[in-house]
Amino acid sequence: MARFLIILTFLSIICMNGKAQINLVGAASNQNTGMIDIVKWQALDPESLTIIPSILQGYYAGSSAFDAYNGNYYLTGITATDQGLFSFNTLTNEQDLSEVTSFSNISEFDMSTGRMYDLRMDSAEYISVNEFDIKTGTDSMIGVIYEPGANGIVFDAIGFNSNDGIIYYVGFTSEPAICLYAIPVREEVFSFSRTTLIPTAPFNIITSVNYDNVNDKIFALNATYDSLFNYTGNEIVEIDKETGEIIILAELADFTAFVASSSSFDQNTGSFLLVGIDTSNLMRMIVFDTYTNTYETGFVPGSVSEIVCDNTIFVLNNYILTSVTDNKEIDFGVSPNPATDWLKVIVNSTEDVLVRVYSMNGRLVISKDFSPGENIELNLDLLPSGAYLVHVLSGRMNGSKKIQIL
Repeated sequence: MARFLIILTFLSIICMNGKAQINLVGAASNQNTGMIDIVKWQALDPESLTIIPSILQGYYAGSSAFDAYNGNYYLTGITATDQGLFSFNTLTNEQDLSEVTSFSNISEFDMSTGRMYDLRMDSAEYISVNEFDIKTGTDSMIGVIYEPGANGIVFDAIGFNSNDGIIYYVGFTSEPAICLYAIPVREEVFSFSRTTLIPTAPFNIITSVNYDNVNDKIFALNATYDSLFNYTGNEIVEIDKETGEIIILAELADFTAFVASSSSFDQNTGSFLLVGIDTSNLMRMIVFDTYTNTYETGFVPGSVSEIVCDNTIFVLNNYILTSVTDNKEIDFGVSPNPATDWLKVIVNSTEDVLVRVYSMNGRLVISKDFSPGENIELNLDLLPSGAYLVHVLSGRMNGSKKIQIL
């Protein structure tokens, strides 16, 4: 136990020292090649920009998602000959296009388990809630919400409470009313609750919903309209999930529009981020500090959208090493230790095994999936000498061991 406390303390110090670094990933159209580039950068810092050409010619709006367990960025992508689920690993810059086509654009990852959930309206008035297996491209339907009069679901209006396993979704009913749905996805019996939101104007449209897993709060962008449905402004708001109150935190009077699918949330700093178009018709990144209710604006890569925040370090510190979910500890072995070129991991499990290796500054350096019974061997050739943490996840069991590479 003392060993894990030392590791956690060290990683926490690393995170505190790097608090101002908010790592972002997005997709941008390259006007010279006609292709899509993947861009990585730190918020407001043009010097940190890295551009990686992708195999994509296009993508579906609102289809981005980020798996902080593996450092994988996902899009429903389009190439010259095919379309499917595009994956980009932010650690290795490797990319791939699978044949998966059922990936929803209303989706979120549970950061504490690595599982992905989505909402889908396959027919009018019925919203299905699904657990999505990216590896196999299959859905497991958890339940269905019947909403009379509803003929669609709101774009970019979903957040995930990874502490308790609850999807929060903002949508309209036939009353008409705008409501906050709370859908616990870890329960054996499907259920949901619905809280009517208290409007701040004759008409409100809530988008860019993000969940703060440190303070258990919901933040969003609120567009307001008068009784004739004339646009009157945009606000950054907090949604009280108990009362339905929409709490105005800041008005964004300097911005006339906002880039779709540009919002994200940095769990380490409590920053709500989105891209706005100002009164001079220029794109600017907005970094809103939810602790002080103040914001900075500045650099954002040109033509970027589908922005996600890389919360890998947060997940490592708050879920993987602390095991705050219902996961049980798994018994596994590593050999040899100390290691040189190769490491063998011995796991007795009837389910798929995910093995990750982290450096002692919290950087994910290896992430590989293995089938049940498969020999697990990791190539360590490219890793510098030093101490590392090996983490194993299989089903609802996980565990960690420290190794030394010579």
